[in-house]
Amino acid sequence: MKALKELGVEVILHCYQYGRNKSPELEQLCKEIFYYERRSGFHYYLNALPYIVVTRSSSELLRNLTSDPYPVLFEGIHTSYFIRNTGLQNKLLILRTHNIEHKYYLGLAIAESSLVNKLFFLTESGKLKRYEYNLPGHINIAAISASDADYFGSRGYKIFHLPPFHPNAEINSLPGKGEYILVHGDLSVAANISSVEYLINNVVGNIPFRVIIAGKNPARRLLKIVKQNDHITLHANPNDSEMFQLVQQAQINLIHSFQFTGIKLKLLAALFNGRHCLTNPESVQNSGLENLCHIEQNPRRMRDRINELMEVPFTEEEIQTRDMALKRDYSNKANAQKIIDMI
Repeated sequence: MKALKELGVEVILHCYQYGRNKSPELEQLCKEIFYYERRSGFHYYLNALPYIVVTRSSSELLRNLTSDPYPVLFEGIHTSYFIRNTGLQNKLLILRTHNIEHKYYLGLAIAESSLVNKLFFLTESGKLKRYEYNLPGHINIAAISASDADYFGSRGYKIFHLPPFHPNAEINSLPGKGEYILVHGDLSVAANISSVEYLINNVVGNIPFRVIIAGKNPARRLLKIVKQNDHITLHANPNDSEMFQLVQQAQINLIHSFQFTGIKLKLLAALFNGRHCLTNPESVQNSGLENLCHIEQNPRRMRDRINELMEVPFTEEEIQTRDMALKRDYSNKANAQKIIDMI
């Protein structure tokens, strides 16, 4: 919305409110804002539509969408309950996909230890697969990655590639050396918890370097495993400024995922603001960022690369290479212009 406003586009925002207050910052970016209450209840789990979709089905939203002639951008498949509605059939409709959602939810099910949550994610994955297969043919899909564009393109939909928007306007990486390795992410999410446990048990648990794990709402089991390693510290719930400093000052930003889905925003944060970025293939595949990262799959090879990179200063030349690549493919202004061109 910020990038669109800077290019002269007026945005009317429709959003579902649950657990968050209204935002004065959004009011500065939007011409109008409409808030809706997200539905909840066990009976929605029994619906044939995905839970994330059917619980965002306010009739007031439909009335508002049909009251004007403007194009509609559905930000994420979870917002698309009315995308088939005949009242919108004469509008330009753009669906912004964040992932191939049914694959993403299958990955969440695999990572989940709770049987109840695992069942929910498996069921939701099946519903999302059917839902994705039956999207209306007249919509435009803004795919977040090249691989997602190929997937939806193979289904016959009209596709354009729209990389993720992000808070980074310029490269803030520092030359020289840092003194620690950083692992960061939302530490309450099962998939991220599994990745951090994997890294501690297989990669960073027995290395002679300081390791910081930072993120939101760390699970108890992470607190326990961190306490068993004197060289590993946990920074819980850092604010934006603290997280920026942690990323920027690290010698290595270590990013791991078990899923080939979407584009990891923490990867972009590391490349815009940090020094060396070490990832596994799942974290970077089909992002166009492969040449900016050190990529290893095997834990032993990852440890060897850590030992190497901890001694290698990050250079001005590497910063310039990142600057050129990221401004070419991940410019918020250029990607906002893609939306304007589509409209």
